[in-house]
Amino acid sequence: MEGARLLREGVWQAEVARRVGVRRQSVGAWAKKIQRGGVWALKAGRLGRPRKLHQEQLRRVEKQLERGPQVMRSRKWTVRRVVELIARECRVRYCAAGAWGVLRGMGWKWKGGMGWRRVRS
Repeated sequence: MEGARLLREGVWQAEVARRVGVRRQSVGAWAKKIQRGGVWALKAGRLGRPRKLHQEQLRRVEKQLERGPQVMRSRKWTVRRVVELIARECRVRYCAAGAWGVLRGMGWKWKGGMGWRRVRS
């Protein structure tokens, strides 16, 4: 809904994507939905591909991530290691961009030299 608010304010789609942390193509799809059915059309259905992981699998991945990168014999979480972790834990293959999306969706952020870290609210 934050993206919809920014679009209504006239913020360019690329800027909305940057601020909200999604791809510009997603914002374009939101804009079309809003144009056709208003802001509430966004709530009517999910855009994009269905998720590959169900909630229980996400919980298992999260549990391993919280144990620390040592579970993958590493000093920090990288996207490549997360791809390997998901494959090992859930037998589901992700590309780097997909794993990035999983991490962001779980509230993890890239912290440069420190790797991926959980963002506490």
